[in-house]
Amino acid sequence: MMEPKHDITKMDFQVGRFITFSDGVFAIVITIMVFEIRVPKIEENLNDALLWNSLKEMGWKFLGFFISYAIVGHYWSVHHRIYGYAQKYTTALLWINLAFLLTVALLPFSSALLGEFASHTSMQLPYAVYVLNVCLVALMNTWMWIYISNPKRDLLTRKISKARIKLGVYRSMVIPIIFFASFLVAFLSPLVARFMVVLIPAILLWGMGGLERKADHDEVIELKKINEKQKIIEEEKEELV
Repeated sequence: MMEPKHDITKMDFQVGRFITFSDGVFAIVITIMVFEIRVPKIEENLNDALLWNSLKEMGWKFLGFFISYAIVGHYWSVHHRIYGYAQKYTTALLWINLAFLLTVALLPFSSALLGEFASHTSMQLPYAVYVLNVCLVALMNTWMWIYISNPKRDLLTRKISKARIKLGVYRSMVIPIIFFASFLVAFLSPLVARFMVVLIPAILLWGMGGLERKADHDEVIELKKINEKQKIIEEEKEELV
């Protein structure tokens, strides 16, 4: 495992730069996505009816933007939670994070491509590109979480339970599984496929309650064990004195 080559006393500062850079990429990605929605141009006979029709034709673009915004926001919050556990990093983790940000940075393009051709429901390629991009984001996010949460690398502020690690992996895979399933459904019903994404928040918020409770329970037990060991060590020290 390669360690960053800088003064160890600068670790907190370097981790701060690490996270700030990532936050900046997320902010830029969200900004670029909204730039893809252009104000409609009506050259002749301008009136409210024509403008409204033009806005309705842009409905798929708006839908694509809202979905992509939610995805980017979700993975930003996941990134925030992951690095809430990390107290240091390695060179390998830096590159994993950059690879993850690369997949996030591609979302404005794949989102714009999908929005541009979304009304052409007979075309599968735009949605395939978008689904592939979303799956890559999720896979890189999962890799990053597995790398950081591995206790052998000693990157965490505290020990977390195996149930918590598994929960993070399962939550990371919900989005790509739903999107891949929706891509398959798109061959039968493109409209149904596009709206399958509403299953994602339902599963993330309510479908994993049992796993969340198990993770909390396991960590409480682990914390009690640590406290008991610490108490025994302190008692042994007092006896020696």
